[in-house]
Amino acid sequence: MSKKSRSKVKSRMISLIVFVLLACLAVYIYHGLQAPLTVTTYNYHNKKIPSAFSDYTIVQISDLHCKNFGKNQSELISKIKAAKPDMIALTGDIVDEDHDSISSVEDLLKGIKDLAPIYFVTGNHELTSLAATQYQELLALFQKYGVTDLDNDSVKLKKGGQSITLYGRQYFSQYLTDSLPIASDKDFDILLYHGSDNFKEIAPYHYDLILSGHAHGGIVRLPIWGGIFGNDGTFFPEYAGGEYTIGDATLISSRGLGDASIPRFNNPPELVVIKLNP
Repeated sequence: MSKKSRSKVKSRMISLIVFVLLACLAVYIYHGLQAPLTVTTYNYHNKKIPSAFSDYTIVQISDLHCKNFGKNQSELISKIKAAKPDMIALTGDIVDEDHDSISSVEDLLKGIKDLAPIYFVTGNHELTSLAATQYQELLALFQKYGVTDLDNDSVKLKKGGQSITLYGRQYFSQYLTDSLPIASDKDFDILLYHGSDNFKEIAPYHYDLILSGHAHGGIVRLPIWGGIFGNDGTFFPEYAGGEYTIGDATLISSRGLGDASIPRFNNPPELVVIKLNP
């Protein structure tokens, strides 16, 4: 084979390798952007959980941002039903200030209203001036479908003659920890609060389990590094998505369901299921 022919073969091989690499990259990016709805299940154990609450199932819905999953939310509703929840927690940003209609939220509530008691706390999108009308519409839907607005309130969840306490805290509450109740050391307590980035502030207040969202999993997730973008403009947020502990406090941070201004990558929308066990 002549030198010229060898050069052509080498050039074609290099072109083929580059083409294959680019094709693999395109497939990776496509699947990273088109990731399907996933369910993440946490088996949470704590000796303070009463025996009557063994296998008590909580479904956490966070950061929906008016997004649809199937016709009339059929896909999302189906996954919630499959979890057989004892309680459903809406941890904020269910609406979105950039969406005029909240019909997707009504479709969801209509589909889950008879599955279990539903409790809600606000996120930042419910409280912006742009979403003020939506928020009032949302509160009207809560009355229609029996959702409890737990902002700055608490409720006893009872089962088999035993109870645990569920607390709710409104996002952007002024001086968060100044007016945050201190939970009981003896009883099992859960806090619903939208902002996972406040975990360090909340951890000393004796809540055993904190359910949050807000960070969207860091929006773009990479192997080893995890989520890249924080809501406050920083990089690599500390509590973007997953289970974290500080002392006796555990945070479960949902990666959320909806989209952000930057497309989610390698970060599928997430429905969280938590099973309580003594």
